[in-house]
Amino acid sequence: MERGRLNLDALRENTSVFRIVFIIDMLLTQLGYISVPAIVAAVFIFFWGWSLLIKNYVKSNRIKKVNYYGWLILFFVSNIITILKEGYDDGIWQSVLIVFFMPVLFFMFYGLHTEAESVEGKKKVEKEIYNLCNIMLWLSIVINIMSLITLYTIGKSISYYFGYLVVYENRFTGLYVNPNLMAFSSFCAVVCCHILWQGDFAQRVTGKCLTKRRRALILFSAGLNVAVIFLTDSNATVLIMTCYTITYICYRMFGGKDFHIGVIMRKIAVVLMVFVAITAVFFAARGLLQTGATQTMTAPHDSANVFEDSDDELNKITFEHQNKNLDSGRIKLFKQGVNVIKHHPFFGVGKGNITKYGNRYNNNKMKYSDFHNGYLTVIVCSGFIGFFFFLGFAVCLGWRMARTIFGVKPEIKSDIFPCLVSFIAAYCVYSFFERALVYDTTFMIVIFWAVLGYAAVYMAHYEGAEYKLYAFSSMSIFHKRETQKISSNEY
Repeated sequence: MERGRLNLDALRENTSVFRIVFIIDMLLTQLGYISVPAIVAAVFIFFWGWSLLIKNYVKSNRIKKVNYYGWLILFFVSNIITILKEGYDDGIWQSVLIVFFMPVLFFMFYGLHTEAESVEGKKKVEKEIYNLCNIMLWLSIVINIMSLITLYTIGKSISYYFGYLVVYENRFTGLYVNPNLMAFSSFCAVVCCHILWQGDFAQRVTGKCLTKRRRALILFSAGLNVAVIFLTDSNATVLIMTCYTITYICYRMFGGKDFHIGVIMRKIAVVLMVFVAITAVFFAARGLLQTGATQTMTAPHDSANVFEDSDDELNKITFEHQNKNLDSGRIKLFKQGVNVIKHHPFFGVGKGNITKYGNRYNNNKMKYSDFHNGYLTVIVCSGFIGFFFFLGFAVCLGWRMARTIFGVKPEIKSDIFPCLVSFIAAYCVYSFFERALVYDTTFMIVIFWAVLGYAAVYMAHYEGAEYKLYAFSSMSIFHKRETQKISSNEY
C-alpha cells in the first residue's frame, strides 16, 4: 500500500506526465460524445498543472530561468490590466480563464526547457517527446480509421452540441466536431511520424535502430493522416503542411553552410520554385483523393440502383467547400477586428468581449467569437501594448532559434531539432489564418507551446557554452556570435 502511494505521488509530481495527459485530453475535447467528459477532466488536469507550476516554478524561483520570461510576464500583466479596465461584464469570466491559462502555457510548457539543464533532464524530455509522438501515432490511426468507417456507413452530418460529426458542409469531419480541428490534429500526427522517423533520435531514446516493421507503421500512419487532411478540405492545414515541408528543405539546403550572396540568391529562387511545386502537388493530390473518395462512396449505390431517385445526403458529398471563397470569410473578420481595434487600441477588450464589442462596432454582424487570425486576436484582446510585449518575446526567441538551427552542422539531419523548428515556423504562418496563439484553451495552442519548449531544449544544447538566459532581448542578440556546433552524438 505504501509503495503504491509513493508511486502515485511520484506520478502526480511528474511534469512530463502532466504535459502528455493534458495534451491528449485537449485532443479528446475535440471528439464528439467524448468531448464533455474530456472537458470535465481538463478542469482537474488544469488545477494539477497549477499545483506543479507553483511548486516547481514559483516557490523554487525557476521562472527566472525561462528564457525571455520578462516579455511573457509583461504580456501577462497587460492582460490583467485589460480585465481591470473593462471591469465586470458578461465576458469577464472567459477573459479571466484565459489569463489563468497563460502561466501554464508559458512556464509548464514553453518553460519545460528549464527542466533539461542536466544530462538526465535532457533524457527525460526526449523520452517525453518520444512517448507523446507514439501516442499521437496510434491515436491518430484509431480515430481516423473509425472516422472513415462512419463516413462510409453513415455518410451524412450528425448534429452535435459542439458542432457536426462525420460530414460538415461537404467536408469530412469524422469523429471530430469540426473539419479544421481534424485536419490540424492529423497534421500534428504527421509531424510526430516525421520525428519518430529520425534514426538518431529513436536510437538515443530506445537504444535500438528503427526496424523495417517500425518504419512501415510510421509510413502507414503518416499516409493515413495526409489522406484525412485532404478529405477535410482545409486550406489552412494544406498551407501549414506546405510551410513545414519548405522550412525543413531550407534547413537541409542552408543549415551549417557558408554561402556568398550569389549562391544564397540562387538557392532562394530554388526554394520558391519548390514551394510552388509542393503546393501544386498537394492541391492536385487533394483533388484526386476527393474525387476518388466521392466515386467509391457513390459507385456501389449506383451500381445497385438503390439510390437512383433519392436525395440521400450520401450521394451529395463532394469533399469540397460549399463556400467557394478562398479566404472563407477571413477578410471580413479581419475588417471587423480592425473596427474593434480603432476604439480600443491600447489595452484591447479581452477575449470574453470579442463578440460584444464586435457587434457594437460592426452593426451586430459579428458572427464568431474569434477572428481566425492569431495575431489580430492578440491585438484585439490585449491592445497594441500587449501585442508589443508578445512580439518582443516572439522576435527574440525566433531570431535566436533561427540563428541556432542554421548554424548547426547538417550532421544532425537525423535528429529532431529541424522538425521542431519547422513546425514552429509553419505554425507562425498558420496563425494568420487560425485562432492559434494564446487566446483559446485548445489542443492547437497547447501543442504549439509544448513544441516551443522542446525546441528551446535543443537550442540550449546546440548553443552549448554560448547559451545565455535573457529576461528581454539583450543587445547581444543583434551581434553575430559563433554558434557552438555540437554533434547530436554528443547528447
